[in-house]
Amino acid sequence: MRARPAPRPSPHRRSPLRQLRRAASWHRRKLAVLAAVATVLTGLASVAPPAPPTTPVVRTTQALAGGVLLSADDLEVVDLPRDAVPDRTMSDPAELVGRRLAAPVPRRQVLTVTALASVDSSVGVGHVLAPVRLADADVVALLEPGDLVDVIASAADGGATTTVARSVRVVTVPAADPDDQGTATGALVVLDLAEDDAEPLARAAATGNLTVVWP
Repeated sequence: MRARPAPRPSPHRRSPLRQLRRAASWHRRKLAVLAAVATVLTGLASVAPPAPPTTPVVRTTQALAGGVLLSADDLEVVDLPRDAVPDRTMSDPAELVGRRLAAPVPRRQVLTVTALASVDSSVGVGHVLAPVRLADADVVALLEPGDLVDVIASAADGGATTTVARSVRVVTVPAADPDDQGTATGALVVLDLAEDDAEPLARAAATGNLTVVWP
């Protein structure tokens, strides 16, 4: 009986060694592409200008009204390019906590020492800071730090009015406390005025009502 010849390997089947060579060749091409991309990126990085130097500054995390006392939650530290930072900025939030803002500020406002209400920076020689309660809170709402106003006193019985201080500067307008359930009317404003005007203004406030006008 005649022996059958051994079956020939299918021409469509690839040997394991050939498959391994093809896989290695494919991966080499992928690595070559990645190496070329890395070379291009490295070249771009080498010719790119260096990042500008930065400096830490304190800025607000939310919009704040003038006269509020700053808390830790109101502040954050960020690094900004030195060329974009104004003069007299602050870098330590601890130096600002508990300080009072002299004017309203928007969210992400970089704070400087001029944004704060303080006796040393706001009051000149022969002047004092005086918290004054004006009879009309709506008038206070119109005031802005830096305004120059005349203070007018009127008798409690509706009698004559008199000017008790002229061209005094508004330093800050303290924010009203929403939790304050007191019975006081009007609203507070802090004024920078001459020492000679402080006593007449205090007497007028004790005996009548105060308001301000823009000269």
